[in-house]
Amino acid sequence: MTTIGISVLIGAALGLRWSVFMLIPTIILAAICAAVIQVARGDHAGSVALVIALVVIALQIGYLVGSIARTAVERLQGRTNAALDIEEHMEVVGSDGQHVGMVDHKEAANQIVLTGDDPKAGGMPHIISVDWVDFVDRKVHLNKPAKEAVLEWQAAA
Repeated sequence: MTTIGISVLIGAALGLRWSVFMLIPTIILAAICAAVIQVARGDHAGSVALVIALVVIALQIGYLVGSIARTAVERLQGRTNAALDIEEHMEVVGSDGQHVGMVDHKEAANQIVLTGDDPKAGGMPHIISVDWVDFVDRKVHLNKPAKEAVLEWQAAA
């Protein structure tokens, strides 16, 4: 029973931070660990298979709970999922698809610092608001055209 509880907690922790693709290696690792432990205890094959299935299901349920909790917290804070998915070195583009800059890092809860070594940056890092982010895939897509974003960004100190 402890194994199932731990699996739920691990799944919830994954759901709070990572995408669903993180579940695949976690499920594989958890299944192998559960199988090794059950075999070491001398359990029968049917019991081993049942524990593996329960661990996998518990991870998935925990992930779902964690994802729901993350969404609820973001809505309470007025943030979107996009803000959590922004990573260093991602390209930032305007709503027109034009290049704005590259992410250096996130600062505070509502600011993104763009690198200063980008051609548009003129050698200085710049700050844009997370509120400008429309969505994030492999790039950070803004809800305003690139020219407008460049006019409104602030130089980082």
